[in-house]
Amino acid sequence: MDLDDLKGINDRYGHLAGNRALKRSARILKEHFRASDLAARFGGDEFAVVLLDADTDMAEHVAGRARSQLRQQPHLPVLRVSIGMAVYPKDAGSAQELFEVADKRRYHDKRSGRAGGASPVTEEAGSKPSQSKAAAG
Repeated sequence: MDLDDLKGINDRYGHLAGNRALKRSARILKEHFRASDLAARFGGDEFAVVLLDADTDMAEHVAGRARSQLRQQPHLPVLRVSIGMAVYPKDAGSAQELFEVADKRRYHDKRSGRAGGASPVTEEAGSKPSQSKAAAG
């Protein structure tokens, strides 16, 4: 998951606002994922989430709920995110490949301008539910 336009938030509202945006994002992730899931800040404006024993449908549902909550926060600026997901072992055979696929899909989500809504699993994947691990990057 990538917090879209964090640099723009920092430039327009200041770095304290950017820091608050990151904290809001982290809080919403914590609230909308299970205690057994792993969510971590992965880079400057990126978060990685590993959902254990989750299929594509569950991952899409949880990601959509988190995306919606970020958009509906009463604070300015409104936060938008780009999300990419991959499911093990359907989409990748290793943890590294899983994150690479999720990252590629996140870039697709960002480029397609869907940071407000549609499924973070790209059309080229033709995703069907698969039991195991899902990663959102």
